[in-house]
Amino acid sequence: MNLTFFTSEAGKNSPRSYFLPKGILYDSIKKNRNCHELWYNESMKYPKIDLKEVRQQARQFPAEHPRLMLVYLLPSILLIISSFISPLSLLNEEILEQSFFSFLITVIQSSLFPLVFGFASSIILIGALFTTLSLFRVPETELSFKDSLALFDNRFFTQTFLTLLLKRFYLFLWSLPNLLGVYYIFYSNLMARKFVELHPEFPSVDLTNPDIEQFLLTFALYFFGSVFLIVIGTAIYLPQYYAYSQVELLLCDTLAIGIAKPSRTLQTSRFLMKGYKFQRFVLDLKLLPWYFLIWISFGIASISIYPYIYSNQIFFYQRLLEIKRKKV
Repeated sequence: MNLTFFTSEAGKNSPRSYFLPKGILYDSIKKNRNCHELWYNESMKYPKIDLKEVRQQARQFPAEHPRLMLVYLLPSILLIISSFISPLSLLNEEILEQSFFSFLITVIQSSLFPLVFGFASSIILIGALFTTLSLFRVPETELSFKDSLALFDNRFFTQTFLTLLLKRFYLFLWSLPNLLGVYYIFYSNLMARKFVELHPEFPSVDLTNPDIEQFLLTFALYFFGSVFLIVIGTAIYLPQYYAYSQVELLLCDTLAIGIAKPSRTLQTSRFLMKGYKFQRFVLDLKLLPWYFLIWISFGIASISIYPYIYSNQIFFYQRLLEIKRKKV
C-alpha cells in the first residue's frame, strides 16, 4: 500500500501547524485487498478499540478543562433554536399528491432556511471540535466563547465549506432509498385518511366490493413497500454514514497546512473506518442516553453534554490513527 503521511514539517510556516500529530495518514489511499494479508492474519487485521477506555478518557478530559463548556455554548444555543424548526411540517396533502421527484424538489425548496441554518450550525460545531482537538494536542490552548467561530476565518472557510458540502451530497445520495420509503409511507397514510373520509362506516365495510378490495391491495403495496425501502435504505445508509464519520476530525487536523482536498479527506475517512464502523456504531449506542437527554431537553442539556460526546469522538479518532499508523 502506497501511503503518504502528514507531518508537522509540512506546516512549519503555519501558525497552527503544531496541531498536526506526526504521521497522520492522509494522502491518496490506493486500495490493495491483499495488503493486510501480507502482514497480519485474519484476527489481527483490525484490533479492537477499547471503548471503555475511550469513554473514561472522554470523562476526564472535560473535567480537566471546565472552560471547554464555553466553546460549545454557541453550538448548543443553535441546537436549541433548531429544535423548533421542523421541515416535516411541510408534508401536507398537496405535496404528497405530487410525484416523488416533485415532492423532493418542493421539500428542498421549502426547507431551504432549515438546511442553510443547519449547515451553518454544523460549521460552528466543527469549529468547537477544531478547538477541542487543538486543546487535546496543546493543553495550554486558551479557550473562549468565540472559538466555535474559528472556521469562519478566511484561511479555513472555503476548505471547510467544500468538504462538508461534498460529504452531505454523498450522504444525500445514499439516503435516497430511505427518502423514497418515507415518501411512500406518508402517501399510504394519505390514502388511508381519504378512504376513511369516503367510507365513514369503516371498518364495517364490504370487503367483497371490488373497489374496496383494490384499494386495500394498493394500500398494502404502498405501505409494506415503504417499510421495505426504509429497512433496506437504512442498511445501505448506516455503513456509509460511519465510513464518513471521521471527515470532520480529519478536516480539523489538516486545516493548518491547507492542502486537504475534500475528496481525499472523505477517502481517508473511509480508509480509517475500514473495519471499525461497527465499533463506532457501538460507541454511539453507548452514548444514546446522553443524546436522548439532549432531545427531551430541547437541546438545553447539550451545553454540558457536548464536551463529553465530542471528547469520545476525539479519543476514538486518536486510537484509529495509532492503529492505522502501526499497520503501515
